[in-house]
Amino acid sequence: MLLTVGGMALWLGLSDATLSYVRAWLRLPLAASGVVLLALALATLRWGSGKEEEPAGHDHGHGDGGPRSAWLLVVPVLVLLLVAPPALGSYAASRRAPGAGGDPSGDFPALPEAVGGAVPLPVSEFVSRALYDRGQSLAGVRVRMLGFVTPADKPGEGYRLARFNFFCCAADATVYEVAVRGDSTPRRADQWLLVEGRWLPEPVAKATAPSTRRPVLIVDSATPVGPPADRYEHNLFAF
Repeated sequence: MLLTVGGMALWLGLSDATLSYVRAWLRLPLAASGVVLLALALATLRWGSGKEEEPAGHDHGHGDGGPRSAWLLVVPVLVLLLVAPPALGSYAASRRAPGAGGDPSGDFPALPEAVGGAVPLPVSEFVSRALYDRGQSLAGVRVRMLGFVTPADKPGEGYRLARFNFFCCAADATVYEVAVRGDSTPRRADQWLLVEGRWLPEPVAKATAPSTRRPVLIVDSATPVGPPADRYEHNLFAF
């Protein structure tokens, strides 16, 4: 059991698969814990192979190798190895209330510089600025965002561009969604898009009362792309 769990922890710590569940900085302690567990497993095997044989007739009733049912402890680990749960996507997003973020003061720093004619923004920052920025820094600004598609509640409403944001792991993730308008191309759920467009201005909400609205983006272009290695955002605008 120690060998199995230690091997899995080491593999997760050295591979990008970890990024589906935890933040990147946790890969090092995860790999280190795997090394420790493997060392303990090897020490246990060495100790077990060198211990003296028990006197004849001394029987604990479970055979030389212990109870066979103990091997069932390995089953959950094997299931995780063979059927790894995917990163959070449209299914999880449809079952959670959208995040709002926001600065209680309603003040936000200046936007970053445009790159290639558009300002690159995380989805969560776009949502926070659109809902709570009293200066409406997004007004008239062409922005670029990366996210995955989640279907709208009703046909004909386009789709939503979504991204999960978490502080530690997928268990505390919050979904941020932008309603996309003006894209006539059918999009499938969980398809990753690089979207450029402009915010549709609307009244600013009070940051002290979290909003459940989804800001609207009038799309200029939407380009299908592959999912990033880290599918989550980790920025301060979400908190």
